[in-house]
Amino acid sequence: MNIEKNIQVECYKIIYCITKYCKVDKVSDGNGLVSFISDLVYKEHIGNQYLKTLVDVILAYLRGKIPESVISFYLEKQFLIEKKEIVGFLNVINFYFDPSNASNITPFFYGKSNYPKVNVIMTTYNRRKFLEIAINSFLQQDYPNIEIIVIDDCSSDGTDLMMRELYGNENRVIYKLNEKNLGPGINRLNAYETYADGEYILFFDDDDYLIDMNYITKAIKFHINHPEVAFVGAGTFYEYTKTGELNPSLLNLSGVVNRQEYFLKFMSKGYPKPCTTTTVFKKESLTKMNILEMKMVNDTPIFLRALLVGDAGFIDIIAGVYRIHGGNITFNCSFDFIIVNLLEKIEISKMAIQQYDRKQIDNWWNHNAYTTISYYLYNSAKHSEDFKNMYAWTKEHCPDIYEKLIREFRWLYIKRKYSKIYNYINNNPCIKKSIKLFYK
Repeated sequence: MNIEKNIQVECYKIIYCITKYCKVDKVSDGNGLVSFISDLVYKEHIGNQYLKTLVDVILAYLRGKIPESVISFYLEKQFLIEKKEIVGFLNVINFYFDPSNASNITPFFYGKSNYPKVNVIMTTYNRRKFLEIAINSFLQQDYPNIEIIVIDDCSSDGTDLMMRELYGNENRVIYKLNEKNLGPGINRLNAYETYADGEYILFFDDDDYLIDMNYITKAIKFHINHPEVAFVGAGTFYEYTKTGELNPSLLNLSGVVNRQEYFLKFMSKGYPKPCTTTTVFKKESLTKMNILEMKMVNDTPIFLRALLVGDAGFIDIIAGVYRIHGGNITFNCSFDFIIVNLLEKIEISKMAIQQYDRKQIDNWWNHNAYTTISYYLYNSAKHSEDFKNMYAWTKEHCPDIYEKLIREFRWLYIKRKYSKIYNYINNNPCIKKSIKLFYK
């Protein structure tokens, strides 16, 4: 864990101060405790991001947005706090101030066969250590009717051996090894068509994992109570594997969100893209949106299609962890991959015209195309040719945003075009100094 020892010590101090405050002042309501916690960190530890995040997590727990199992995970993983200290700390808080989270989930059916079946489709490629954590996070769920479908995209790191040794006798895990690499989008689609026979489906990345062991139960109860929703989602921690830092990412959406409003404003302010890590889809909705007609199953298109057939549901808690590292496909998209993604959105716009007028769809397409293309240019376009190809495609298929893209990315394009010269100058202090002196 890449965290300084003194940060761990400061975390222990904060826990001690909060515990003492609760016992001495005998907190009767949350307002005083919330103010005390905020002042404790923001006044004493200005500039320390780890401790600022700590107070955000504790406050989220008090407001019912983080279950007890999740804050326990956070304190242990981020600060290496001993379990007995965490238990004592939470017992004190819970005694004097009852957080409004539903950590104790009562059964809503009797007998495993009466619980709707949940399929977890998990594609993997050369990430066996991550994969084991992901699988176990579902096996440890309190929901009794989960089936995990692991599709190995021709890994060469011993994933097949691990799966046989650890899960060969686990009847809740299905393992399939591809003879050749197909890519995650096509893999998910094939797995869905071949194996998905449950009433609810998750498309889960092999490097993520759940930390709320009641989450699937909560999500299925939400579905049953709100049959109009196509999917149910929740917040996550972003885990930066390089530093070990955990940052909470709450969607700040709760309950049922109208599908038309969400579709038109998707990825605009107040309408963020959900995270597939915690999203449970209703299979009936996936069928209605013609999932098998998709070229590949990826997060944005599947959410947009789902919003054409049902509302969105949200549980305003943190339930999982989304890892951010160099291997994320989000930061390594090829030009061909992004074009398939854009063509899928064109297809969605054709489907949506039956529900919306032409002006609404044109505005929707321009917004979504710009969001997708600009993200690709920022994160994945490494060479000037990538820019030229993307500009040419944009000019033909979405001319309304062409000039805006050219303007906003001109400096990044120049940097990529002359990357060798830029890197040579940037790595040569003498030349950099001469240039600065010249322009003074």
